[in-house]
Amino acid sequence: MIKTVFFQWKSGRAILLFFFLSALLLSVCFCSFGIIAGKGGFPWRTIFLNLVGNVPAFLLMAGLDYLILTRPLPHRDIPEWFILRLLAATLSAPLLLCLIVYIAWVMFPFQFDFLSSIIPGTLCNAIIVLLISIYLYDKRQMESRQRLALMEREKIRYQFEALKNQINPHFLFNSLNVLASLAYQDADKTNLFVKKLAEVYRYLLTTHDRQTVSLAEELRFTEAYLYLENIRFGEVLQVCISGNCDTQSCFAIIPASLQMLVENAIKHNIATTKSPLIIRITIGQEGITVSNNLQLRSYVGAKNGMGLVNLRNQYALHGKELTVRKTEKEFVVEIPFIS
Repeated sequence: MIKTVFFQWKSGRAILLFFFLSALLLSVCFCSFGIIAGKGGFPWRTIFLNLVGNVPAFLLMAGLDYLILTRPLPHRDIPEWFILRLLAATLSAPLLLCLIVYIAWVMFPFQFDFLSSIIPGTLCNAIIVLLISIYLYDKRQMESRQRLALMEREKIRYQFEALKNQINPHFLFNSLNVLASLAYQDADKTNLFVKKLAEVYRYLLTTHDRQTVSLAEELRFTEAYLYLENIRFGEVLQVCISGNCDTQSCFAIIPASLQMLVENAIKHNIATTKSPLIIRITIGQEGITVSNNLQLRSYVGAKNGMGLVNLRNQYALHGKELTVRKTEKEFVVEIPFIS
């Protein structure tokens, strides 16, 4: 929280400094043009008064331009909106400034010419709009680079956690034990078990450099993982997948996110013949809901909850939010579709 406030204060200070330097530079240029257009002398008193009068005016125009240029557009993908916003920023500030000067002229009469004030003011404001647009563009580019770097770091950490969860000694030990017992019972089931195990690792290896996967791919991977766990647990593990199957090819999610929620449910809960673990996967229009009945183990390891935290961070990088609900009898996680 303190770090966020510090960066916001630092960013605001940088914007104010940019406004002041831009206004000062324009004021100096404005006075220099006046000297060049005049007799060539250096009336220091006039120059000082122009600077004192112009800097606040330019600061006012810069502040209004910044508010207009940073206002969210209703349709960001339509270029006409961006052009209209530039025109509004270029014309509104000098018109407002001239209106203020006109009101002051009505109340306290002094020498005032509307055209000689609006034309230079519009030209100067156009330069201010150009400078602010360049500043905002550079700021957005820097934020985009930082966001991409953060996404890459979070992606690597999440992939490492997902891969580590699958190749940890417990998973390999359990899989090999099941495989060894199947080899003496059913050759066909042993062959299928090996293929499903290979499918799980193949999916993790082929999606390690992808930010998203289709829902259909993730479901196939989750079903392969569930086959391995069903062989191990038998009827004490019950998984029901339901919902709109038409969305499987149209929407994307984070790789291994669905499987990770299923794995968490198995890892954190007890499954017995009298109290089977029931996992429900429901595919909706906006996302996927994974729920399970609560039968918590007394101890699940030191990194309890880290997988869900990493998954939440992954979706946050895409501007999405996980919904987690926990009641006395049920644990529910809602995964939103990314696209």
